[in-house]
Amino acid sequence: MVVEPVREVLDYIEERKSEFGRHLAVARMLEARVDDVIDTGDAQVEVRHVNTLKSGLLIHLYNIVEAATTRTLKVVGQTVVTDKPKLWTEAMLKEWVRAAIWDGQDRLGDGAVTRLARIGGVLASGESPAAFMVKGEPGSWDDAAIKTVAERLGCRLKLSHAIKRAVSEKIYLNETTAMKYLAGRRNAIAHGATTFEEGAHDHTLDEIKELADRILPFLKAVAESYEKFLDTKGYLTPQELAA
Repeated sequence: MVVEPVREVLDYIEERKSEFGRHLAVARMLEARVDDVIDTGDAQVEVRHVNTLKSGLLIHLYNIVEAATTRTLKVVGQTVVTDKPKLWTEAMLKEWVRAAIWDGQDRLGDGAVTRLARIGGVLASGESPAAFMVKGEPGSWDDAAIKTVAERLGCRLKLSHAIKRAVSEKIYLNETTAMKYLAGRRNAIAHGATTFEEGAHDHTLDEIKELADRILPFLKAVAESYEKFLDTKGYLTPQELAA
Protein backbone atom coordinates (compact mmCIF):
# COMPACT_ATOMS: atom_id res chain seq x y z
CA MET A 1 0.00 0.00 0.00
CA VAL A 2 1.37 3.41 -1.01
CA VAL A 3 0.71 6.01 1.67
CA GLU A 4 0.15 9.57 0.50
CA PRO A 5 2.11 11.85 2.85
CA VAL A 6 0.56 14.93 4.41
CA ARG A 7 3.16 16.93 2.49
CA GLU A 8 1.15 16.23 -0.66
CA VAL A 9 -1.92 17.67 1.03
CA LEU A 10 0.07 20.81 1.87
CA ASP A 11 1.13 21.07 -1.78
CA TYR A 12 -2.52 20.65 -2.78
CA ILE A 13 -3.56 23.50 -0.47
CA GLU A 14 -0.92 25.77 -2.00
CA GLU A 15 -2.04 24.88 -5.52
CA ARG A 16 -5.68 25.59 -4.72
CA LYS A 17 -4.69 28.83 -2.96
CA SER A 18 -2.91 30.01 -6.13
CA GLU A 19 -5.88 28.93 -8.23
CA PHE A 20 -8.24 30.87 -5.98
CA GLY A 21 -6.00 33.92 -6.33
CA ARG A 22 -6.14 33.70 -10.11
CA HIS A 23 -9.92 33.45 -10.10
CA LEU A 24 -10.11 36.43 -7.74
CA ALA A 25 -7.91 38.42 -10.13
CA VAL A 26 -10.26 37.63 -13.03
CA ALA A 27 -13.22 38.80 -10.94
CA ARG A 28 -11.38 42.06 -10.21
CA MET A 29 -10.71 42.62 -13.92
CA LEU A 30 -14.36 42.09 -14.77
CA GLU A 31 -15.50 44.30 -11.93
CA ALA A 32 -13.33 47.10 -13.33
CA ARG A 33 -15.21 46.79 -16.63
CA VAL A 34 -18.74 46.86 -15.26
CA ASP A 35 -21.05 48.70 -17.69
CA ASP A 36 -18.27 49.01 -20.30
CA VAL A 37 -19.44 47.97 -23.77
CA ILE A 38 -17.18 45.26 -25.13
CA ASP A 39 -15.83 45.69 -28.70
CA THR A 40 -18.44 48.37 -29.41
CA GLY A 41 -21.09 45.66 -29.45
CA ASP A 42 -24.12 45.09 -27.26
CA ALA A 43 -22.38 42.83 -24.73
CA GLN A 44 -21.26 44.41 -21.48
CA VAL A 45 -20.18 43.33 -18.05
CA GLU A 46 -22.89 43.98 -15.48
CA VAL A 47 -22.89 43.95 -11.68
CA ARG A 48 -24.91 40.74 -11.70
CA HIS A 49 -22.13 39.00 -13.59
CA VAL A 50 -19.58 40.01 -10.96
CA ASN A 51 -21.97 38.94 -8.18
CA THR A 52 -22.24 35.52 -9.81
CA LEU A 53 -18.44 35.25 -9.81
CA LYS A 54 -18.38 36.22 -6.12
CA SER A 55 -20.67 33.30 -5.29
CA GLY A 56 -18.44 31.07 -7.36
CA LEU A 57 -15.46 32.19 -5.28
CA LEU A 58 -17.28 31.24 -2.07
CA ILE A 59 -18.11 27.80 -3.50
CA HIS A 60 -14.49 27.43 -4.60
CA LEU A 61 -13.20 28.38 -1.16
CA TYR A 62 -15.48 25.89 0.61
CA ASN A 63 -14.44 23.16 -1.83
CA ILE A 64 -10.83 23.77 -0.77
CA VAL A 65 -11.86 23.40 2.89
CA GLU A 66 -13.68 20.14 2.23
CA ALA A 67 -11.07 18.63 -0.07
CA ALA A 68 -8.09 19.56 2.13
CA THR A 69 -9.78 18.22 5.26
CA THR A 70 -10.92 14.93 3.75
CA ARG A 71 -7.53 14.38 2.09
CA THR A 72 -5.78 14.94 5.42
CA LEU A 73 -8.03 12.46 7.23
CA LYS A 74 -7.55 9.96 4.41
CA VAL A 75 -3.79 10.13 4.98
CA VAL A 76 -4.37 9.51 8.70
CA GLY A 77 -6.39 6.38 7.89
CA GLN A 78 -3.71 5.17 5.48
CA THR A 79 -0.81 5.80 7.84
CA VAL A 80 -2.00 4.42 11.17
CA VAL A 81 -2.66 0.97 9.68
CA THR A 82 1.06 0.58 9.02
CA ASP A 83 1.17 -0.24 12.75
CA LYS A 84 -0.94 -3.00 14.29
CA PRO A 85 -4.15 -2.03 16.15
CA LYS A 86 -2.86 -3.51 19.42
CA LEU A 87 -0.30 -0.70 19.46
CA TRP A 88 -2.80 2.11 18.87
CA THR A 89 -4.07 4.55 21.46
CA GLU A 90 -7.61 4.00 22.67
CA ALA A 91 -8.66 7.15 20.81
CA MET A 92 -7.36 5.86 17.48
CA LEU A 93 -8.88 2.44 18.01
CA LYS A 94 -12.26 4.08 18.65
CA GLU A 95 -11.97 6.03 15.41
CA TRP A 96 -11.22 2.89 13.45
CA VAL A 97 -14.21 1.15 15.01
CA ARG A 98 -16.36 4.20 14.26
CA ALA A 99 -15.29 4.09 10.61
CA ALA A 100 -15.75 0.33 10.36
CA ILE A 101 -19.19 0.17 11.96
CA TRP A 102 -20.98 3.23 10.59
CA ASP A 103 -21.20 3.75 6.85
CA GLY A 104 -23.13 7.00 7.15
CA GLN A 105 -26.39 5.40 6.03
CA ASP A 106 -27.41 2.46 8.18
CA ARG A 107 -28.85 2.84 11.63
CA LEU A 108 -26.89 0.86 14.15
CA GLY A 109 -28.90 -2.30 13.58
CA ASP A 110 -28.08 -5.69 12.07
CA GLY A 111 -25.68 -4.21 9.53
CA ALA A 112 -23.64 -2.58 12.25
CA VAL A 113 -23.59 -5.77 14.30
CA THR A 114 -22.33 -7.71 11.30
CA ARG A 115 -19.54 -5.20 10.72
CA LEU A 116 -18.66 -5.23 14.43
CA ALA A 117 -18.29 -9.01 14.30
CA ARG A 118 -16.05 -8.65 11.25
CA ILE A 119 -13.73 -6.12 12.87
CA GLY A 120 -13.60 -8.28 15.99
CA GLY A 121 -12.13 -10.97 13.77
CA VAL A 122 -9.54 -8.55 12.42
CA LEU A 123 -8.46 -7.61 15.93
CA ALA A 124 -8.32 -11.23 17.02
CA SER A 125 -6.10 -12.15 14.07
CA GLY A 126 -3.45 -9.62 15.08
CA GLU A 127 -3.12 -8.45 11.49
CA SER A 128 -3.15 -4.85 10.32
CA PRO A 129 -6.52 -3.75 8.90
CA ALA A 130 -7.05 -2.05 5.57
CA ALA A 131 -6.76 1.72 5.31
CA PHE A 132 -9.86 3.52 6.52
CA MET A 133 -11.45 6.96 6.25
CA VAL A 134 -11.71 8.88 9.51
CA LYS A 135 -15.29 10.02 10.00
CA GLY A 136 -16.06 13.71 10.23
CA GLU A 137 -18.70 15.44 12.31
CA PRO A 138 -22.34 15.71 11.13
CA GLY A 139 -22.95 18.64 8.79
CA SER A 140 -20.52 20.81 6.89
CA TRP A 141 -16.84 21.29 7.59
CA ASP A 142 -16.03 24.35 9.72
CA ASP A 143 -13.40 25.21 12.32
CA ALA A 144 -15.38 23.61 15.15
CA ALA A 145 -15.82 20.31 13.28
CA ILE A 146 -12.15 20.21 12.31
CA LYS A 147 -11.06 20.85 15.91
CA THR A 148 -13.47 18.20 17.25
CA VAL A 149 -12.13 15.49 14.93
CA ALA A 150 -8.54 16.39 15.85
CA GLU A 151 -9.43 16.09 19.54
CA ARG A 152 -11.07 12.70 18.92
CA LEU A 153 -7.90 11.45 17.26
CA GLY A 154 -5.60 12.88 19.90
CA CYS A 155 -3.94 15.23 17.42
CA ARG A 156 -2.95 18.56 18.96
CA LEU A 157 -3.51 21.41 16.55
CA LYS A 158 -0.59 23.81 16.68
CA LEU A 159 -1.99 27.21 15.71
CA SER A 160 -0.22 30.54 15.94
CA HIS A 161 -1.97 33.28 17.87
CA ALA A 162 -2.75 35.11 14.61
CA ILE A 163 -4.26 32.03 12.94
CA LYS A 164 -6.23 31.06 16.04
CA ARG A 165 -7.67 34.54 16.34
CA ALA A 166 -8.47 34.86 12.63
CA VAL A 167 -10.37 31.59 12.49
CA SER A 168 -12.08 31.91 15.87
CA GLU A 169 -13.37 35.50 15.77
CA LYS A 170 -17.15 35.56 15.54
CA ILE A 171 -17.46 38.65 13.38
CA TYR A 172 -19.70 37.38 10.61
CA LEU A 173 -23.48 37.18 10.29
CA ASN A 174 -25.22 35.89 13.43
CA GLU A 175 -21.89 35.97 15.29
CA THR A 176 -20.32 33.15 13.31
CA THR A 177 -16.69 32.39 12.58
CA ALA A 178 -15.25 32.72 9.07
CA MET A 179 -15.51 28.99 8.33
CA LYS A 180 -18.98 28.55 9.77
CA TYR A 181 -20.15 31.57 7.80
CA LEU A 182 -18.56 30.20 4.61
CA ALA A 183 -20.20 26.80 5.10
CA GLY A 184 -23.60 28.46 5.58
CA ARG A 185 -23.26 30.60 2.46
CA ARG A 186 -22.01 27.68 0.41
CA ASN A 187 -24.95 25.52 1.48
CA ALA A 188 -27.44 28.29 0.72
CA ILE A 189 -26.01 28.71 -2.80
CA ALA A 190 -25.51 25.02 -3.52
CA HIS A 191 -28.95 23.97 -2.27
CA GLY A 192 -30.85 26.75 -3.97
CA ALA A 193 -31.83 28.77 -0.91
CA THR A 194 -30.28 31.74 -2.69
CA THR A 195 -29.19 32.37 -6.28
CA PHE A 196 -25.64 32.74 -7.55
CA GLU A 197 -26.40 36.40 -8.26
CA GLU A 198 -27.53 37.01 -4.68
CA GLY A 199 -25.31 34.57 -2.76
CA ALA A 200 -22.44 37.02 -2.26
CA HIS A 201 -23.79 40.31 -3.60
CA ASP A 202 -23.36 41.96 -0.20
CA HIS A 203 -19.60 41.33 -0.17
CA THR A 204 -16.81 43.16 -1.92
CA LEU A 205 -14.02 41.17 -3.53
CA ASP A 206 -11.69 42.49 -0.83
CA GLU A 207 -13.99 41.03 1.82
CA ILE A 208 -13.98 37.67 0.06
CA LYS A 209 -10.18 37.79 -0.02
CA GLU A 210 -10.15 38.56 3.70
CA LEU A 211 -12.39 35.54 4.29
CA ALA A 212 -9.92 33.35 2.39
CA ASP A 213 -6.99 34.87 4.30
CA ARG A 214 -8.62 33.77 7.55
CA ILE A 215 -9.34 30.22 6.35
CA LEU A 216 -6.45 29.04 4.16
CA PRO A 217 -3.66 29.55 6.74
CA PHE A 218 -5.77 27.58 9.24
CA LEU A 219 -6.09 24.65 6.80
CA LYS A 220 -2.33 24.66 6.28
CA ALA A 221 -1.66 24.73 10.04
CA VAL A 222 -4.10 21.83 10.56
CA ALA A 223 -2.36 19.73 7.89
CA GLU A 224 1.04 20.52 9.40
CA SER A 225 -0.25 19.47 12.83
CA TYR A 226 -1.39 16.13 11.43
CA GLU A 227 1.95 15.73 9.68
CA LYS A 228 3.73 16.01 13.03
CA PHE A 229 1.13 13.73 14.66
CA LEU A 230 1.82 10.99 12.11
CA ASP A 231 5.60 11.52 11.92
CA THR A 232 5.92 11.18 15.71
CA LYS A 233 3.39 8.30 15.73
CA GLY A 234 1.15 10.12 18.16
CA TYR A 235 -1.49 7.46 17.50
CA LEU A 236 0.51 4.78 19.38
CA THR A 237 0.32 4.15 23.11
CA PRO A 238 3.06 5.80 25.21
CA GLN A 239 4.69 2.46 26.07
CA GLU A 240 5.05 1.62 22.39
CA LEU A 241 6.66 5.00 21.70
CA ALA A 242 9.06 4.41 24.56
CA ALA A 243 9.99 0.92 23.35
